[in-house]
Amino acid sequence: MRVLLTALLLLSAAPADASYLQDDAEIEALVAAERAEADLLRRRGKLRGARALLRDLLEEQPKDPATRVLLARVHLDDANYEDALDEAQAALTSARELGDPAVLSACGRTLAMIQLELGRYAEALATLEGGGASEGDDAPIRPGEDARDAWMLGRVLADAGDAEGAREAFDLALTTARDAGWEQLWAKASCERALGRLTEASRTLVLADRAAKSADGAEPDVLASLASLYFESEKEVEAEGTRSAGNLFREALEIDPTHKAALLGLFELHRYNRQRTSRAPEDILNDLLSVRPNSVDGLLAQVSADLSDGQLKAVRATLARLEVLAPGRREGASLQAALAWIEHRREDCEAILAGLVANAEHDSRPERDVGRHLTELYRFAESLEFLRRATERDPSDYQAWTWYARSLANVGREDDAREALRLAKQAAAGRQDVWRNNMDLVLRRMSEEQVTEAFGELTFAWTPDAAEVLRTYLVPFYGEAREELARRYGHTPGPTTIEIFRSHEDFSVRSVGFAGFPALGVCFGQVVTALSPLSELRGSFSWARTGFHEFSHVVHLGLSHNRCPRWITEGLATWEEVNRNPSWTRNMRRELIDARAQDDLIAVRELNRAFRGPRILFGYYQGGLLCQMLIEEHGFPPMIHLLEAFDAGKDLDTALRDVFDRTPEELDASFEAWVDLHLAGLSMEPRWGRRRIARLRLSLPKQPPSLETPRERWTEDWVTVAWGSWQQGKRLDAEEALRLADLAETPSARALFLRGEMALDGRRPRKGKEYLEAAVELGGRDFRGLIALGALHQADADLERAEEIFLLAEQSFPGYDHPDFSAELRLVGIYEAFAQEDDAMAARERWLRWNPGDYEMRVLVALWHREAGRHGRAAQLLHEANEVDPFRRDLHRAWGESLVALERWEEAEREFRVTLAVPPTLDPDHLVYVG
Repeated sequence: MRVLLTALLLLSAAPADASYLQDDAEIEALVAAERAEADLLRRRGKLRGARALLRDLLEEQPKDPATRVLLARVHLDDANYEDALDEAQAALTSARELGDPAVLSACGRTLAMIQLELGRYAEALATLEGGGASEGDDAPIRPGEDARDAWMLGRVLADAGDAEGAREAFDLALTTARDAGWEQLWAKASCERALGRLTEASRTLVLADRAAKSADGAEPDVLASLASLYFESEKEVEAEGTRSAGNLFREALEIDPTHKAALLGLFELHRYNRQRTSRAPEDILNDLLSVRPNSVDGLLAQVSADLSDGQLKAVRATLARLEVLAPGRREGASLQAALAWIEHRREDCEAILAGLVANAEHDSRPERDVGRHLTELYRFAESLEFLRRATERDPSDYQAWTWYARSLANVGREDDAREALRLAKQAAAGRQDVWRNNMDLVLRRMSEEQVTEAFGELTFAWTPDAAEVLRTYLVPFYGEAREELARRYGHTPGPTTIEIFRSHEDFSVRSVGFAGFPALGVCFGQVVTALSPLSELRGSFSWARTGFHEFSHVVHLGLSHNRCPRWITEGLATWEEVNRNPSWTRNMRRELIDARAQDDLIAVRELNRAFRGPRILFGYYQGGLLCQMLIEEHGFPPMIHLLEAFDAGKDLDTALRDVFDRTPEELDASFEAWVDLHLAGLSMEPRWGRRRIARLRLSLPKQPPSLETPRERWTEDWVTVAWGSWQQGKRLDAEEALRLADLAETPSARALFLRGEMALDGRRPRKGKEYLEAAVELGGRDFRGLIALGALHQADADLERAEEIFLLAEQSFPGYDHPDFSAELRLVGIYEAFAQEDDAMAARERWLRWNPGDYEMRVLVALWHREAGRHGRAAQLLHEANEVDPFRRDLHRAWGESLVALERWEEAEREFRVTLAVPPTLDPDHLVYVG
């Protein structure tokens, strides 16, 4: 039984002169201990336990303000605002009657905190200034004595637009002693941070952390504040491990897995840095909203993210909820303004902004937020006016300057962007920002190392040593692409700049602000960035494929004025690749098999988010397949109408309804059926996920059904469980699942393939071969099993059977993307052993149909065609090889000779001229070393 209740029972039963419970002071001490326990539970995220404890206390002392105000905090932490307000107001009334200054302050702070979260700025200020329940109430807080009061008063004034008053309030906390409790030190640090004193704030938070650990242990509030401070001050600039914002946020979440500030901070961190792909940002935010669905701060973060991802239907729904929960929040009004602009309600947008700045003329946040969301939607030109106004309203707003620089760079005003970056750094007053630092460095390097050349409406930036070769091929290529795409879409784009980068790191930084971006090109509308064929990835990708993809974006974004959801423009550009050249496929059929088997195709509503997370490459691929399906079913013109619908300000639902008469969900269902047909000719065991296998295992009975069809399904389901268990390294579970599958006595080729793989893993090749042959005899055609079986026959020198098996494997999965598992390349080895050179070359050529970036093999096959007098095919392959690496003199000479044989004299002259123009220092076959 709890301590307090036990004590009260003893008191009621004991004689009046009992010595072990003398007076009310001892009871109050016990009550205080119970309160402290409840507050500790609250701070550890154990809200249910804290609530129960506090309600028990209130049953005994219903008017106790110290207990009631803690219950209000619990309700606030749980985003139960109505109960939080009721409890806080009752607590403040009782505290005025009690007259304890410390309790009164706590009650005033808590009520104001709740009102502030709900956007009731005037009410919060009245609470703190004493405009409470009755005329003449004194101010409940003591900002000159308690840093927590100073922090709360400053927050209210700042959010209400009184920047000067807020600074004065924050200043009052600076005299807090170093040996104060952790809450006082945490509040002092918050005030220091608000004043821009980040170094002092960091030191104070370290003191607060030490004070907390010496009391009840590390506090999530302190850790999350320290993490947020490091993120503000370092912004992902490499720092010591102890200063890792991500680690500190996670440390806070180990103590309280649903801590609001830590989850929101980690969410912001993952949104900011695309390289953080361990978790999708929306999954982090869902950890908060799944337990606190009414969290105003969480909902604001959700709206902001949805707006940046073009999820307008979700934005409207969440803003409607916020209008009920917290209609006065300035951040919500800023989001309303951004949505209005995006939906072409420009007068509404400007009216909302005018209202926000009417009483806060130096608050740049509303205009900055509208500009930021437009920038994230690639509507750079539209964002410029809002961001310019934000920098004029508050020249010290370093974030506004940084976003302004981003948009300036992405409309091609790079000199202006560098100046904005300089002003951002100056305004930041020591705050670091990896995006700002990286972008400043790469823009400066471009100005020093690249030359710019204009050709009509196209301008190119590249290094001087590569200029002659790049000029020969890229200028006509981009010009032809511009004309072809303009005819197809009925839209001719304006002036466009193409920036070619020798270093992948420079390309990545120029494109997204960070190194490591997994792409070869990016289009901002008027500016295209692309990787040079001389980069570190030389010889492994087609610059032409990249260029055609990105220039199609120029048309898409121009036609829709950058208002098209990213998945559609990426999907169209991916479709354009294969439409232009079938070998330019992304060849992610293996991943598609896995996704379909797991029911893990990305929903159309969520597809935009894929471009911010670990499935970005699959997002490109799926977007391309969706567009392929729509074009196959409806023809190409409706895709133009879809772009025009977005240009008119329509959201996804309206645009799909108007153009295709479908909802996003109906499109998802159609796509699933289309994918099934698309994959019908391929045979490969999917990679099964843990959850899917766990659910399937739990749903299956241990005995087979009596009817034949359900019996076969039951068998295959247990085989699926076996495969999934095996893939997860659970051999015993896999064996048990196979044992159960055998109970049905229904033959399964999939089970035999798995037994074969397990036998090979156990170093029993003879048994493995028996199982695999039995699977093939039963009609099984699993690609991986066939490759393994063919390799076993090859190792046993049974090359004829190996050839048969590898041919079956090629039928099961032609053009598998990894060369070590390619059936075509396995056949090359067989044919070379038979001295069947023509068959070997033909197998290589089949492989090339699926792999556009293989330079060496393209040249090898081209020379084989040339020697056989097939100069047309040779010239085509050499043309494709040139689209991978144009800095090879031997390539141009061979190409020129085939063109002569074809009597294509002008092209041949070009190739012989380029043969001489390739700098020897750039040709790996003819390197000239100097010095």
